Amino acid sequence: MYLHHLELRAIGPYPDLVSIDFAALAASGVFLLEGPTGSGKSTIIDAVVFALYGGLAGSDASSDRLHSQHADPAVEPFVELVFETGAGVFRVRRTPQYDRPKQRGTGTVRQQSSAQLVRLAHPTDPAGEPISARAQEVGAEIARIVGLDRAQFLQTVVLPQGEFARFLKSPGEERRKLLQSLFGTEIYDRTADELAARRRAAAAEVESADARVRDALARFAEASGRTTLDLPGVDESEVPAIVLELRRIADAAVTDRTAAAAAARAAVEHERSVVQRRTALDRRSALLARSAALDERADAVAESRARLSLAERAARVVAVADGLDAARARADTVAEELAALRLRHDVTADDTAGERDRLSELVGAVRHLVPVALALPERRRAVDDARAQAERLGTRLAELDAELEARPAERARIVEASRAAAETAADAESARHEVDAVRDLRRLVVDLAAARTRVQAAETSVASARSAAQDALVAEQHLRERRIAGLAGELGQALQPGDACPVCGSVEHPAVATPQDDHPTPAQIAEAAATARRADDALATAATTLAVERAEQERLTAAVGSIEPEELDRRAAVADERVRAARTAATTVAQRERDRAAHDDATRALEQDRNDVDARRQVLLATTANDSDRVEQDTTAVVDALATLAGHLDVEPKGLPEAVSAVDDRIQALRAVAEAVERVRIATAAVAERATEVTAAVRAQDFADVAAARAAVLGADDAERLRTIVDDADRERAVVDAGLAEPAVVQAADDDPATIDLDAAGAETSRTAQVLDEATRTAATTGERADASERCAGDLERAVSARESTSARSRAVVRLADIAAGVPGQNPSGITLGTYVLMRRFEDVVAAANDRLRTMLGGRFTLETSDERESGARARRTGLALAVRDHTTDTTRDPRSLSGGETFTFSLCLALGLADVVQAEAGGVALGTLFVDEGFGTLDPETLDGVIGQLSKLTAGGRQVGIVSHVEELKQRIPERIAVRRAPGGGSHVSTTV
Repeated sequence: MYLHHLELRAIGPYPDLVSIDFAALAASGVFLLEGPTGSGKSTIIDAVVFALYGGLAGSDASSDRLHSQHADPAVEPFVELVFETGAGVFRVRRTPQYDRPKQRGTGTVRQQSSAQLVRLAHPTDPAGEPISARAQEVGAEIARIVGLDRAQFLQTVVLPQGEFARFLKSPGEERRKLLQSLFGTEIYDRTADELAARRRAAAAEVESADARVRDALARFAEASGRTTLDLPGVDESEVPAIVLELRRIADAAVTDRTAAAAAARAAVEHERSVVQRRTALDRRSALLARSAALDERADAVAESRARLSLAERAARVVAVADGLDAARARADTVAEELAALRLRHDVTADDTAGERDRLSELVGAVRHLVPVALALPERRRAVDDARAQAERLGTRLAELDAELEARPAERARIVEASRAAAETAADAESARHEVDAVRDLRRLVVDLAAARTRVQAAETSVASARSAAQDALVAEQHLRERRIAGLAGELGQALQPGDACPVCGSVEHPAVATPQDDHPTPAQIAEAAATARRADDALATAATTLAVERAEQERLTAAVGSIEPEELDRRAAVADERVRAARTAATTVAQRERDRAAHDDATRALEQDRNDVDARRQVLLATTANDSDRVEQDTTAVVDALATLAGHLDVEPKGLPEAVSAVDDRIQALRAVAEAVERVRIATAAVAERATEVTAAVRAQDFADVAAARAAVLGADDAERLRTIVDDADRERAVVDAGLAEPAVVQAADDDPATIDLDAAGAETSRTAQVLDEATRTAATTGERADASERCAGDLERAVSARESTSARSRAVVRLADIAAGVPGQNPSGITLGTYVLMRRFEDVVAAANDRLRTMLGGRFTLETSDERESGARARRTGLALAVRDHTTDTTRDPRSLSGGETFTFSLCLALGLADVVQAEAGGVALGTLFVDEGFGTLDPETLDGVIGQLSKLTAGGRQVGIVSHVEELKQRIPERIAVRRAPGGGSHVSTTV
């Protein structure tokens, strides 16, 4: 991962905007972040970590240090970082939680934290593609993009104060978690977990197979009746013999049930035969009695049958005679109706149908002229109205032509007024620019006055700082001069009897000098020197501030020039007046444009009205002439039709509609008479036809005449009574004859009632049925037990086979899972699969760290790996323990026994080695940036040279190394730097040197 650009505002000691170009600073590979203690160097690192992970670098750092106490409370604090990984270029922006003043009233309101993540096409892309604006999603996405969480980032990329040696001194289990995420070896732990899961599954399968065998054996014992009969438990080897014995018993029971069923069926058949014989005897006796009764009533039934036959023949003749009477009555009625119609309509001609058809043809030829005759008066009035309307439209057309001739002059007046207003409104933009220029000049004048005040204050601060620095320097020189003056006493005080004098070398000291009471000590001189350096720093800071303020004053003076306030007031008044005039003119232009548009719309409306009037007039003139001609033609046709119809009427009609109506009435009368004549003809023919039918019926039914037939007809009640007697006798005779013909009844004639015993046959049937029921229950019980035992025996056989297969299959899985999990019985080393893989990577990390240690510490120390548990650790062996090998004393030490400088050097080498191995791994996390926060002050010059040399070598592979320190020697060695200085009014500011 590479950092490109960092911006922050209102964060920590930085109230103003801070912008750092890491890409430019890291062009040479190594850059320095320096400044006085407490000035805010580590805040830059905190800002980077906060932008990425929403937290600070130090584990014990409070988030309260994020929001600057020196910034305006209303200013929003934020950190924005542009960084690049193998996944692309990204920009992340975060704001911490802070309290801002309420927009209305007093007090504050809590502003929640926020985060935004954007993918960029390149580091300077101003827009980009938004990915997320939710803090939780942004944190998860950055962890995925970078490949490290916050704790891992702090141990491989940013090494903050107090956190530098954590990886060196952490337990092996914590190292395992970090190395696992860096090298992507989770798959081996997942493999071990999967093997463990399969081991548990295999064990569960074996146990399940055993349970299924036990369950099958228990079901077999229950099915075979062992549990019901309180017999001993069943062993797997006894199952086949028990199954064979149960099947033998079931087969014997089936044989017994078959014999009992045959005996029961024979008893049922015997009882059924006895019952049928008794029934047949009883039925024959009853049928013979009914036959004798029928013979006694035979003569009366025959007489009734003959009387019914005579009445039925007479009824046929009477029905035809009644039809003849009805036809004669209908013929008389229609004849009377015809005579009445002829009299009412005065119709005497015989050919009424022909006359009706001739009149219908005549009126049909002129009927279409009836609506024409009715509409003629209205059409004549319409023609007259159209002529009058055409005259009125001609008058309106002349008026509209006069109005249109006056429109162009009015439009020209409106256009001219609009042009004049537009010329005035065109000055608006220039006038606004003049107003803005005057406003900017006023602001610059105010800023110039404030800058002059700040320059005066800065000059005072520089003078005070210079005086303080001069006083501190004089004080330091005075102390050094006093020490030099009293150096003899200082040497004499340290001289012991017999020691050689450091000045003359004599061992005799006749007059040893003694120091004065106020002789300066080295500590006092060092304190004075430190005071002088602080005063120099304060003077440099004050001078920098003064230079900045003077540059700002000069810029403002050049921008303002020599303009006077009165001239500004005059220019402002003129510009304001121009703006007001332009605004008024713009309003006028808009109004005039609306007037012109309204005028044009009115002109177009007049033109449209004129065209409409002219078109309507022309149409009226043309249609009036045509309508007048058609009215004359229709009038002539109506007069001719009226004359034609009048010749066929007795009375002269008033008009064509009346003539048509009179002819229609005559046609209706003729149609009614013709229909009556047809009805008379049909009725006469019907009377003749019915008379013929009556004669034929009398002859066919063998009657002398119709009167004789009417005398033979029976009444309804008598006929129904006689028919009932005949029908009952016929039905009874049929039933008796059919019953006596039945085979059983015929056979009963030869049967002896004394040989029939119903009670004995029923008792035998009941006895054989009970025997069959008992045999059936026994056969069913034994058969079901044998079938269930055979099914359970088959289930048991399959369960035993499955158990053996499962046991054989699970043994390999269990052994492999135990080896991967480090179970002592299978894996004597006790190292898990994931840890074993990490051990190989960890050995590479230690080897890379030892390469740097040999250079930095002259080969005195190396790191060694161990698979034993670290001292004080309660976990089992992890294989990732560390030990320090001291080659000078040939001893092994715990990393926690190292001194401060040694701890820093070891931790740095280990972090660099870890980064090298991670970056070299295919698919590993690319660590292109490294920050080291403090620790260099604990190194002697020789070790510092080695450390700087190793850090410089990292830049050959494109790495960026940022060193956070206030060590003076580093400022001389590293030209690229970020300088942090305290501001006079509180807070700090940042400057970069590239």
